[in-house]
Amino acid sequence: MSEAGTYDAIIVGGGHNGLTCGAYLARAGLKVLVLERRPIVGGAAVTQEFHPGFRASTFSYIMGHVHPKVIAELELARFGLEHLKMREVLHPLEGDDAIIFSTDMATTQAEIARFSPKDAEAYPQFFADITKTIGVLRQLLLETPVDPAERSWGAIKDIARLGWKYRGIGEEVYRVTDAMTQSAYDFVSQWFESEEVKALFCYWAGIGNFKGPRGAGTAYSILFHLIGENGLGFARGGMGAISDALAASGREKGMEILTDAGVAEIRVAGEKVIGVVLEDGRDFSAKLVASGVAAPVTFGRMVKRADLPEEFMAAIDRWRGKGECFKINCAVDRVPQYRGYHTPRAGVDYPAYAHIGPTIDYMERAYDDAKYGWYSERPFVSPIVPSVIDDSLAPEGKHVVTLSGGHAPYELKNGDWAQEKECFVANVFQVMDDFCPGFTDSLIAYEAYVPPDLERVLGMPGGHELHGEVALDQLFFQRPAPHYADYRSPIRGLYQCGSSTHPGGAVSAVPGHNAAREILKDVKRLI
Repeated sequence: MSEAGTYDAIIVGGGHNGLTCGAYLARAGLKVLVLERRPIVGGAAVTQEFHPGFRASTFSYIMGHVHPKVIAELELARFGLEHLKMREVLHPLEGDDAIIFSTDMATTQAEIARFSPKDAEAYPQFFADITKTIGVLRQLLLETPVDPAERSWGAIKDIARLGWKYRGIGEEVYRVTDAMTQSAYDFVSQWFESEEVKALFCYWAGIGNFKGPRGAGTAYSILFHLIGENGLGFARGGMGAISDALAASGREKGMEILTDAGVAEIRVAGEKVIGVVLEDGRDFSAKLVASGVAAPVTFGRMVKRADLPEEFMAAIDRWRGKGECFKINCAVDRVPQYRGYHTPRAGVDYPAYAHIGPTIDYMERAYDDAKYGWYSERPFVSPIVPSVIDDSLAPEGKHVVTLSGGHAPYELKNGDWAQEKECFVANVFQVMDDFCPGFTDSLIAYEAYVPPDLERVLGMPGGHELHGEVALDQLFFQRPAPHYADYRSPIRGLYQCGSSTHPGGAVSAVPGHNAAREILKDVKRLI
């Protein structure tokens, strides 16, 4: 390829959403170039060797959110994507016990019954109710957000069309409202009496969310993390296999990918996009550019503030995107031995996925430490052992364990992560030793990431794993800014296709899919 050129469409950022958007546009016959700052594509969905013989999903880790529509339409299975499914999540408790959450209802009911027969009886209704609510949210994933403030005839028709489409949701509107406004604790307390059972479901409320389970609006996080349609499981070969399959699908249709190609500027002339300039000075032209990088990077940095409306930039400046999650990738010589799993249940596999957050108070205190500007003394932790079902990640007899959770706030009050990171890692390992005796003795090597590391490596401002908080005021028609949640922007020909847009973070490929659909609606008047 020449040092510079002209394309129908340029995709800024080769994360999984950028690759998805590019692959769809290439399949529609456009000449597409994807530009990625790093030496590898995938963004947060990559697999890398972090110790000789040990490979981990460096950042993201669960495949369940990747949308089945994208998997089918881009033929990702044909390009090597394989889903290794799990059935259980282990939830260790304080003391020598644990609850198993299973995809098999009878197994979960039996586990819950050990703590409350009444809760076991209530579980099927709870499952049925949230399944209906999640079903509504799954439909919304593929919608383009409307602009409720727009008064043009076209916008009014779009709002009416959306309202008519969802006219039959009935009682679910109340459940969605509850999820958006209630605390996770209050939400699950409508069904359950046991504190152990409540903690089982409230754990999801803290993942990627800088709040405790008693915080208003955290109920939505439970649904957000259960919304994936693929169920529990991993991509064989790690999350990089998803990005590799997306890249291969696009390349088959002519999509070009250029790595080590950081974009310095998205060029604008007369309120229209005209191309991009790379950090090394190379210049590429296009009448259509889609950015998969975080909104605060696209707008105000790559696109000059002077080229954007003040009201729009004020909304981008208000964007809350300071992360609080950590990731530690560990090479070990044996799988973690959970105290609460010393007697495996009949028909239950070794728990490749666990949640260590035994009580509501435990998780709330982890947040209390962080809300005052420090990291959690006792973090909640999600240990994952993908090598139990994927032998491609570690040498025979050895394993990869990834640890994530919270809270590790981006900014420390009167402290610096350069000095404090290893102290925080020690806190995480202490929790692991408490719930998995001997874990640190099994360590061969590890690498650790806190939010400033995610910012530095991935270019996510604030190091937020979801590109920004998934909160009521940063969802649907307000993500990332009012009037521009439809994947378009104030610049003609410039689109957004990353996790800063609806429906938000997680490796779903939905923002890339939806953005490509909107681009193809406009393409005839752009090219």
